[in-house]
Amino acid sequence: MMQLAFIYGGRSVEHDWSIAMYNYVADVLNNAPNADISPASIYYISRFGDLLRLVLEGGCLPKHDEFAARAETHPLASLAHLLKSDGLFVFSLLQGQDGEDGQMQALAQFHDIPGSFGDKTAAMLSADKYLQGVVANRLCPELTPIPMVHVSQGNLEAGIEEALLHLAGPCVLKPNTLGGSFLTECTDELSEDGLRSYSERIAPYDPSFLVQQRIVGTEYTCGVLIDRCEITALPVARINNPSGFLGYDQKTQKGSYSVEFHDVENTLQTRIASISTRIAREFKLHTFGRLDFIVEEQQGVYFFEVNVVPGLTAGSIFPKMLAKAGFDLCHIIRLAASNEMYQRHREETRKVETSRIRYGLPPTVAS
Repeated sequence: MMQLAFIYGGRSVEHDWSIAMYNYVADVLNNAPNADISPASIYYISRFGDLLRLVLEGGCLPKHDEFAARAETHPLASLAHLLKSDGLFVFSLLQGQDGEDGQMQALAQFHDIPGSFGDKTAAMLSADKYLQGVVANRLCPELTPIPMVHVSQGNLEAGIEEALLHLAGPCVLKPNTLGGSFLTECTDELSEDGLRSYSERIAPYDPSFLVQQRIVGTEYTCGVLIDRCEITALPVARINNPSGFLGYDQKTQKGSYSVEFHDVENTLQTRIASISTRIAREFKLHTFGRLDFIVEEQQGVYFFEVNVVPGLTAGSIFPKMLAKAGFDLCHIIRLAASNEMYQRHREETRKVETSRIRYGLPPTVAS
């Protein structure tokens, strides 16, 4: 029986989605026949940085409201100590700040806490939409870069001037580091007043934003699974969105868009899958992820972003991809734990070999 801990919540605009993910995981595990996964601890970080912890003694996973009523409150500064003292593999359901920006990844690495957190550098990169776009387009020359300008609040005048100089017509404005398409907007024409107004709206949440040429086309998304060194692309999904723009409102309104798998043309599916696996490898995703694209009429493929912790709710796209490929959430959890054991073994071997070199000893023969 595999024992583990869950962590969710976080000081992020995606806080509520993380709670929904935890509730969905609880449903799945509580109803899984012959499940070999036994949650032993649950951790929750509130919007304001409070830490709640509940040690389970068998039974079902409580939903969030029941958990909050039963849990003990601890200082957030004690998180690493508590996770370390548990000695459990930690499956993270944190998104955005605290979950996908490198903070938890660095904490886990520094304190040697096993979990699904992944590489800190990859997480920090994936939290920056501008930089991950630069890297992805450099990795995959077959991608068509989206014309864009990165505008920093600290250098606002120059950023606005550059955007007005190089971009025209319909554009998309989006925060550079926030997830969930939070505060992402469309505009038919750029103006200095409009950019200043947008800068003021996002200033409390993000130190910079992107001004992107709006690409008219069809959105696609591709999930990936990582099993040690092997990366497998899940079935590519086409997003049918009548409004032509998938922003925060569209993502949160039921029935505003739909997802199809059976109608994705084979050649396009192969292209997107190949690009996705290449980016996932270079970004060092831990066990799973999802990459988003838009394809215009002439079949040019544009990269949007990579999600290192994609949504895991009943209505999310990633669980549908898993089901289409014949997998479920329990498989993801077991795979994440297996990957962590494999990576930790490799790291221990590297440390041993480094020590032998330091003392002038020959390297051991790999088994």
